[in-house]
Amino acid sequence: MQGLRALQHEVLESLARSRPLRDAMNELCRRAERLAPDVICSVLTVDREGRLHPLAGPSLPDHYSSSLDGMRAGPDAGSCGAAAYFGEPIEVTDIENDPRWVAFRALALPLGLRACWSSPIRASDDRVVGTFAFYYRSCRGASSLDRTIVSTCVHLCAIALEQQERKEHIHRLAYFDAVTGAANRASMEQHGETAIAAAVANGFGAAIHCIDLDSFKEINDTLGHRAGDILLKSVAERISSIVNKGDIVARIGGDEFAVVQSHAASPADIGGFAMRLMDAMAAPFDLDEAMATVGVSVGIARAPEDGYDLRTLMRKADFALYEAKSTGRGHFRFFDPEIESRIAANRRIWQDLKQAVANGEFELHFQPIVALDVTRVCGYEALLRWRHPRDGLRTPEDFLPVATKAGLLYEIGAWILNEACASAATLSPDARVSVNVGQVQLEKAGFAQDVAEALAVSGMDPSRLEIEIAGSVRLVDNEDALECLTAIRALGVSVALDDFGVGGSALAHLHALPADRIKIGRPLAQDAETSPRAATIVKTIIALAHDLGITTTAEGVETDAQLRMLRQFGCDEIQGFVISSPKPLNAFLGGVEAIGGDAHPPLSLA
Repeated sequence: MQGLRALQHEVLESLARSRPLRDAMNELCRRAERLAPDVICSVLTVDREGRLHPLAGPSLPDHYSSSLDGMRAGPDAGSCGAAAYFGEPIEVTDIENDPRWVAFRALALPLGLRACWSSPIRASDDRVVGTFAFYYRSCRGASSLDRTIVSTCVHLCAIALEQQERKEHIHRLAYFDAVTGAANRASMEQHGETAIAAAVANGFGAAIHCIDLDSFKEINDTLGHRAGDILLKSVAERISSIVNKGDIVARIGGDEFAVVQSHAASPADIGGFAMRLMDAMAAPFDLDEAMATVGVSVGIARAPEDGYDLRTLMRKADFALYEAKSTGRGHFRFFDPEIESRIAANRRIWQDLKQAVANGEFELHFQPIVALDVTRVCGYEALLRWRHPRDGLRTPEDFLPVATKAGLLYEIGAWILNEACASAATLSPDARVSVNVGQVQLEKAGFAQDVAEALAVSGMDPSRLEIEIAGSVRLVDNEDALECLTAIRALGVSVALDDFGVGGSALAHLHALPADRIKIGRPLAQDAETSPRAATIVKTIIALAHDLGITTTAEGVETDAQLRMLRQFGCDEIQGFVISSPKPLNAFLGGVEAIGGDAHPPLSLA
């Protein structure tokens, strides 16, 4: 039949030229209606939840088509709903009296629709993806011509709907995150720029919120990737539940999300949204086999205050996020230029640090430790310094945080250990050398062997080396660190708990690890001179240590009064500017008489 071949050619050409699906299907209906003049055509799609949605029906009133939108397929859902439900053609020759049309006859009859024959449209995997219907203005069934036309139209509809599914699938892959269903970075870049420009042009202002999940890695590692995926999907849903129309929610990285807030009139509006965001994350997440609590850190950049284009705003929101995370989890921060300056400075430090070891820019300074019972130097603490080629001598506070984030701490720590052991050969043979060790080193497999090798290469007696554990190191329930320290003590090396009474170093560490020495932290030792409460704490620590057979050293001792007080309390050793500031090794090679200088003249410790 020539007219049918022309219909087929027209539809296939439309699909080949990527004509919009709705336009192609409306044209199919119009051509079919010309071939069968007493017929009205419609095409409905069926989603994966079994709901029907109007796609084409140029001769049907809009109110009729829209009334079918979202209708669930079922045995009593008219001809189209039943055809989708059963997956078979449903031919109703009398709408007024057919039980399948009870709920819909009041819609159809006033339009003069008396009969309806609907056929399922199947995809290549046999799923029902739509229906194609012929409505009649009289109570009758389909003619042989109608059946020929419908057969061709159903086949064309199947091709068109599958092609559309493939396009939508490719679009989803390109612009939506597969795990969460949220927009991805590419989608946000495409639509975010437009949203920001429109908001600024309308005088509303806009904001970018960069969101980082706290503790996601731990959940992913302990509960598995499936739990991690459930968490990410739930986070996306919670964020989507609090945004306004026109805002964009995107997953832009492993555990990072972003929101384009398209109506941000004031800092209060923006901060209020950030607070709602954190509140939305407060309730525990159900991960099927476990419950988990996850906080968020948020960095914020504003348009037009911080920039007009998305790339600039994202970069500045990232800077603010970095600041929020560095000050503790569960915070939000607005971008300000000082943050950018600090981060730029840290990046320069990071670049320079990568070359510092190779270029020999690190050096050790040593601060003497004096035994109060014999009033002589009994050891030295090795302290890192960086002789920067531009900035001069820098202390660890300036660069170790950057080194830690850059993953350079272990390499630097290895250099300190080897250099300290080598330096010990030039010091008095009965003076110990203390080296600070961090959590990264203790948890790295083989660190105890590194200590053994440093001792062997330098020829240093193990009893002269002391490993100082920073107060921030987590020892309780940390099997890797405790096993490492046990192996180090087995070498004959002593272990000291640094900064005791300050920060995280506390009684739990004493219980977890048989330490050889407690180093009372600088703030506590200095406060004891003026604070009776602090003095009582210091005396208690010293007494407790002695009961456990542990030696005590007070750090940060700067005045004669502090020295006398600590001697009175029974402290075994002191360290601080009252004795000497940290100096290069050669400053101490002359013996005890070199002790002193700087702010204080040589002292009599008697």
